[in-house]
Amino acid sequence: MKHTQLTVRNFTDLSGTVFAIMLVSVGAGAIDLLMIAPKGLDHVAAAGQGELIVTAAFAFFIGLTDTFSSRLAMAEGQGTSAQRLPVLAGAFLLALVPAQVLAVVVVLCVEPLLTLIHQDPALVPLVGDYTAIRIGAVCLALVHVAVAESLKICGLKRVAMAAPVVGLGINAMLNWLFLYTDLSRHFSSPESAVTASTVGVQLVLAAGSLVVFLRQMRLRAESFERPDKGEMWAEFSSMVRTAPGIGVRHLNDWAGAVVPTLFIGTLGVEALAATVVATKIYTVFCRVPQSCVSGAFIFYSYAVGQDSPDLAKTARRLLVYIAVPTGLAALLLAAAAYSLVDVFGSGEADARAALWVLLAFMLPLPFYVLSAGYGEMLTVHQRGGLMSVWSTVTTYAIAIPLAWYAVSVWESPALAIALAGLQTPILAYVFGRALRKDHWSPVIRPVPQSRTS
Repeated sequence: MKHTQLTVRNFTDLSGTVFAIMLVSVGAGAIDLLMIAPKGLDHVAAAGQGELIVTAAFAFFIGLTDTFSSRLAMAEGQGTSAQRLPVLAGAFLLALVPAQVLAVVVVLCVEPLLTLIHQDPALVPLVGDYTAIRIGAVCLALVHVAVAESLKICGLKRVAMAAPVVGLGINAMLNWLFLYTDLSRHFSSPESAVTASTVGVQLVLAAGSLVVFLRQMRLRAESFERPDKGEMWAEFSSMVRTAPGIGVRHLNDWAGAVVPTLFIGTLGVEALAATVVATKIYTVFCRVPQSCVSGAFIFYSYAVGQDSPDLAKTARRLLVYIAVPTGLAALLLAAAAYSLVDVFGSGEADARAALWVLLAFMLPLPFYVLSAGYGEMLTVHQRGGLMSVWSTVTTYAIAIPLAWYAVSVWESPALAIALAGLQTPILAYVFGRALRKDHWSPVIRPVPQSRTS
């Protein structure tokens, strides 16, 4: 299949599609914020805090779709998608059951935990409304993500790109209907209305994309086969063992990014504002390496499925494909940094402080490329345990304590971000070493000895 061949054009097309989808997702979040803003500052704050909690929860749950996607991409590289997809889909649907149970537990814990940490009593039920619907609908969200990934993996990039663009329009329409028409009476709060809109969009896109995906797959010469129950249960067992480790790694990444900012918030409004401005700019910039890493994840999976004789060579090539666009984007960011700080800070944030924080974010960039790329490759090899252990150790023993020390002793936001980034080269080394030792080393097979009598 042409789309599984690692060429500059194929990689650029796939990564470009992922990048565009990421930008559209940013637009969807902006629409939600704009729509709820007229309802008052309390609702804006509740939606923001609710989204933070939802992001943390989904960082963990997305480990399941990562596991599914890597296995489907390996099958696509091997040319056995028609045979493997029914088994993988069945196992994935079974794995959604424990995921949903865990999601219900999380939803039930949100409001008590917010009350325990003395959150504003007026915000607690609003945040509860936001998280109850979003996290409660985790199965639908994961199916939506899995279908979207399947489209990209199987070469249907145009459909994968068109779906979120259509969803953007549907999201805006549903937000308006649920917030500003008579339909608003059916919702307990603006937060529940906004999240119902998001879930509605996910339902429409998942259903529509699934229909298109199945129709396109049937156009292939091969037909789907009825999954073997034993094989499906074995796949399910493997998924539920592997996915949590990958999810923990994502959750640790979230904690390593968010907790230092919470520490910086204790330094006052000016320090926090400068950090938030730098964080927004860096987040937008990171869409470039993240989209390239997503492309590398799929192409590396193809290579594993194809039994590539030299995975190390493929990996090095993919790292170059990640590094070049990232380097160019970094140069553009350096040239426009001051102007971007002025735009994102509305001329009110401390530009000098924001620039120093932005520089602190950028310092470990080469190691970020390596750790992110290696991490996705380890995901393909189902090394969730290794990644969860090392990301937990480096996050809670290095990144967070050093960030706290920089804030409490030196009162420096930039130093806090820089010290938190020290975990990145460690992860890059550990992940790279695991790949070289366990997955890229040539396997030496014994040479049969001829018997002589």
